[in-house]
Amino acid sequence: MGELRLVDAAREHLLADGVIPRHLEKQVRPQVLQSWKRSLQSGAQLANPTLTFKGEHHARAALRLAADPVLSRLAEQLAGLEAGVLLADHEATLVHRWMPDRSVVPMFDRINANSGFDNSEESIGTNGCGSVIEAGSSIQVSGPEHLAEALRPFTCVGVPVHHPITRRLEAVVTLSCRATSGNPLLTPLMTSTAQEVESRLLAQATTSERQLLDAYLVAIGSRRAPIAAVGQDIFIAGPKVTDLLEGIDRALLWEYVRGVALGSRADAARFGLATGGRFRITHCQPVERDGSVIGALVEFEVARPEREPTHGPDAGPLPRPTVSLPGQSPALVTAIAHATRLAAKGVPMLIEGESGVGKFALAKAVLAAAPVPEDKVVVLDAAAGWSEGAAQFVTELRRALEAAPEAVLLRHLEQLSPEAAAATASLLEEGDGDAEPLPRIVATMTSGGGETSHSLRRLVDTIGVGRVTVPPLRDRHEDIGPTAAAMLEKHRGDRPLHFSSSALRLLMRAPWPGNLRQLDATIRGVMSTCIGPEITPDALPVELQGNSRKRDLSAIEELELGAILNALKQHHGNKVAAAQSIGISRSTLYRKLQAYRLDPDTQYF
Repeated sequence: MGELRLVDAAREHLLADGVIPRHLEKQVRPQVLQSWKRSLQSGAQLANPTLTFKGEHHARAALRLAADPVLSRLAEQLAGLEAGVLLADHEATLVHRWMPDRSVVPMFDRINANSGFDNSEESIGTNGCGSVIEAGSSIQVSGPEHLAEALRPFTCVGVPVHHPITRRLEAVVTLSCRATSGNPLLTPLMTSTAQEVESRLLAQATTSERQLLDAYLVAIGSRRAPIAAVGQDIFIAGPKVTDLLEGIDRALLWEYVRGVALGSRADAARFGLATGGRFRITHCQPVERDGSVIGALVEFEVARPEREPTHGPDAGPLPRPTVSLPGQSPALVTAIAHATRLAAKGVPMLIEGESGVGKFALAKAVLAAAPVPEDKVVVLDAAAGWSEGAAQFVTELRRALEAAPEAVLLRHLEQLSPEAAAATASLLEEGDGDAEPLPRIVATMTSGGGETSHSLRRLVDTIGVGRVTVPPLRDRHEDIGPTAAAMLEKHRGDRPLHFSSSALRLLMRAPWPGNLRQLDATIRGVMSTCIGPEITPDALPVELQGNSRKRDLSAIEELELGAILNALKQHHGNKVAAAQSIGISRSTLYRKLQAYRLDPDTQYF
């Protein structure tokens, strides 16, 4: 009890002053101290007298079914010890409680320790549920080790429950009793209880999960390469592969593996994720059940670490940085490679494409890889609305050329008036003949904006010694997933947000006429309204939810749907022409689109 008094003093100093005196800090167990720091950094509402309601989780029926017999038996064994047992899901939302002693029910009710209430660290601070999730291991928290005043009457012993196949955290089982009743022996008791729940989860595992597990166990016994079994909401791998795939969105991984397994992506090595060069996929073996792909065994090749460059007179030039943009589709890779080569040679370059495809991002990236320092690049935007009109744009360009930067980046050439385009072309042609060479000239232009004037064509020919076309997002479907994940990572800040597999699938099925700009705006909008760490289909705009399907498609269905969508694209959404081109009637086309849960009256392209 004397030790807890010192812990209490450390807690009071932390809450009052934000720091703990060194002599008191040593009295706080490291596991608890780390939890205190996490709780304060996450903005936990420590003054709340109760847990906050998050919502009932009816979808946790399988978890409750597996845990109920085990935890009911445990509760009976604890009768007379003034304790209760709590079950929470992987998001620290309480699923159910078992109260063998009615005398302690008011104690739990006083803080709302009941189904649907939030027990996370970021909500209520250090506790025997949320702290288990954050640390990934068991914990016992007694009395003043809880930061929140409301939890001080309790000792809580929490242990994690992992899915026996995927090893993903499924739940936390917590024994809560009076603060004076803590005992080190409670932790092994709860650990064995969690193992019993895991055993029941294994017995409940679906046929598909068991089949994928069996295939994985056979594979790791016969193959030397790093391997994982990947399915929708299933991931089975050893520690080394798990570490290798750190930071890779599992939903995104499944979408790409499924595409390779179905044969819609012929080259498994062209893995469209930002892997940082850590690995590549070398083989993907589908695992089927009743004619449908339920998962795949994926082999990886781990990249060998590059030798550190030596510095000295004989070391040679350091390697130039590579251009890194989300996505690895052949169309995008080709555009990046072409732009990189042109930038390396220093020739004038025009990057064109539809609005919002990322022309400016590519221009900046290839200049940085050339390499040209950012502060040595002058950017002039023809769409900026110059107060003095076209003449001011030309004047600013002249000043920029006279300042001799390393590069000039001109945006939105299509916005130039014929007079400004003619003057700009003359200025660049005049400078090209001077003794002093022009800086690098890179320009972007939005295509499809109507008829091009003679003056603009002249400017395009002057600049476009090298021309690069960035393909629209609808023509590089496999880039949508990694691009969406990268955008979410960019905007989410400290929020632990990720896409569910089904939500990611909806994003990848949308046509995105506004390209990257529209995708980015959609993701920012979803982030502002979604609740919880996972973005599900319900959080997406209604028009995207219309792209959902009730089931995964077989390989034949994927091919059929692909043919229909390609025909619609080629005929710009004309249903009659599209149907005729693939030899079916218009009514059959409508019926098939409805069967795939696609709105037949939507203009997709």
